[in-house]
Amino acid sequence: MPIHWTPSADKHGIPRDEVLYAITHATVERQWPPAREGHAIVPRLYVGPSRLGTLEVLAEVGEGSVVIFHAMRLRTSTQTRLNEEGGNQP
Repeated sequence: MPIHWTPSADKHGIPRDEVLYAITHATVERQWPPAREGHAIVPRLYVGPSRLGTLEVLAEVGEGSVVIFHAMRLRTSTQTRLNEEGGNQP
């Protein structure tokens, strides 16, 4: 499945190999509404390990492709939302 990267995915300087590692070793993987403005696909949140610490990655997973548009170290706000929604714990 082809993987595409938006410029915003690189905004926080996380190397792409670390992002891919976090996705493939994610301890949390779930829908993360709402869909981005102008997009129909509700993104998936991946929380996983990296050599830089725990990462949060957002991607639109469609039929035949993945678009990664956000990658950074796990924020407190993301962890709080997971806790409040009864989501998985990283």
